[in-house]
Amino acid sequence: MNDAVQEAQVVPAITEARPAAHKGPRGRVVIFGTWCKGCGLCVEFCPTGVLALDQESHPIVVAPDQCTACHWCDTHCPDLAIVVQPLEAT
Repeated sequence: MNDAVQEAQVVPAITEARPAAHKGPRGRVVIFGTWCKGCGLCVEFCPTGVLALDQESHPIVVAPDQCTACHWCDTHCPDLAIVVQPLEAT
């Protein structure tokens, strides 16, 4: 038997259960309106549709319960005008 097969046979199975899925929002989005230039990158990068642009092309939070705290919006903001604050699981 080769070494690769022997190693695969001695690896124990994972027996720990996964934690229950988190319900509700995982983050709170804070937008600093005076810093925002309205480029819309945060809206484009948000995978869950938490953000939208208002009539003046500035981001607004339209679905706060959908925030997963992925940080795509604040990571891509060139003006650091948006921050995601992680929330504690309840």
